Amino acid sequence: MRKIVIGMTVAGLVATSVVVAGCGAGGSQEASAPVQAQTVPVEVEPVLNGTLDKGRTLTGTTQPSQVVNVVSKVSAKVTSLPVKVGQKVNAGDVLFRLDDKELRDTVAQSQEKVALARASLAQTQAQTRSGVNSAESGVNQANSALAQANSSYEQAQNSITNAYNDMGQANAQLEKAQQGYEDAKTNAERMEMLFKQGATTKKELEQAQTLLKNAQIAIQEAQIQQKKADVSLKNAEASKRSAEESRKNAQSSLATAKKQVQNAGGSESIEVARKQLAQEELNLRIARDNLNNAVVVAPISGTIGAINGEIGDFSSPQSPFMVLANLDPMKVIINAPENLIGLFAMNQTVGIEIPSLKHKTNGKIVSISPLNQQSKGYPVTVEVPNPEGIIKGGMAIQVNVASPTAKQGLIIPTSAILTEENKPYVYVAQGDKPVRKPITIVEQNSERTMVTGLQQGEKVIFKGQSLIGEDVKIAIKK
Repeated sequence: MRKIVIGMTVAGLVATSVVVAGCGAGGSQEASAPVQAQTVPVEVEPVLNGTLDKGRTLTGTTQPSQVVNVVSKVSAKVTSLPVKVGQKVNAGDVLFRLDDKELRDTVAQSQEKVALARASLAQTQAQTRSGVNSAESGVNQANSALAQANSSYEQAQNSITNAYNDMGQANAQLEKAQQGYEDAKTNAERMEMLFKQGATTKKELEQAQTLLKNAQIAIQEAQIQQKKADVSLKNAEASKRSAEESRKNAQSSLATAKKQVQNAGGSESIEVARKQLAQEELNLRIARDNLNNAVVVAPISGTIGAINGEIGDFSSPQSPFMVLANLDPMKVIINAPENLIGLFAMNQTVGIEIPSLKHKTNGKIVSISPLNQQSKGYPVTVEVPNPEGIIKGGMAIQVNVASPTAKQGLIIPTSAILTEENKPYVYVAQGDKPVRKPITIVEQNSERTMVTGLQQGEKVIFKGQSLIGEDVKIAIKK
């Protein structure tokens, strides 16, 4: 192997000398120009974690891990389209804009309606407050009238009590006067009889007669007091009836005034005005949302897969204007037959090969269906990393699954290995420079070798490596 590299180096020197000689023919200035480094075309393959067990290979078709149909929420003409098919976008990036003139007009109209509804509510509340104040004044007046009626009623009640007391006193006085009259009458008759018999003097008879007249006068006066007390009682009872009627009227007026306060509260009118304002505010929010929806942004990060129109076309919620796909990772669904489903496990790493791209990588199992779909097998979903976007949807893909007992390690092409003094090494591409790295062979077959000394993901040169050294540049073939 080493001899081959030396031979190519000599050939390179010969080629370089030819270039220098050609330059010398043009003049001494060109002959003194520095020699440019040789560029060697190479092919690379990433270092993958896997097994040398060929296992079983199942085929499927690649598809995006997520596909979103992008539709506008409002119907309008497209005025701006800043993206193209195949372009990568991030979630939130603007995809297209719609004509928003009518939407802006709707927002302005909704704002005016909200302002009018707020003014109407304020006016209703002001009128309500005025009505409440007036009604509360009526309540205060009714309370005052009731208080006066209660006071009059109490006074009438006291008058009746006093009248009853006066009546009792008058009756007692009349009874006493009548008794005094009877006593005076009896005494006068006895004195008159004694005077006729000569048993008493005329003066004593006159005194007895005077006492009888005084007793008659006392009866008359007591009767007058009794009549006065009776009149006072009747007047007091009439005052009480009048006070009771006034109190009933005052209580009725108070109840009416309180009801007027309740009605003046205008809860129904205010509630109607508030509901109207709430409806107009909702319409304004909807109008603003529609205006915001005139700018359509990416719902996910991904790649523009299709654009179903152009500037000037009409976009509506009924049909997608764009298709946005998440291509990293990609996914493939394979149908594992019954005799192979036991080889698969969740989060298991499997080998991936896409023949059309000559691309090899690893995938991860993300789901295993327990149902045999129409006897075609058990669907197994594999995620395939696609950071560079080289895998497209619809590509044929091969999934290699090894036996669970197969030894795992870093796998590289056997053709990538060079030896010097029986010590194996490989070249790893780092930019346009090849870097030599020693390796240790763990297991090997004619196509693949398990090694140590490398890192997963490093790009190993497996074609063209015998033509290079660390002092040359490389150009990686795609």
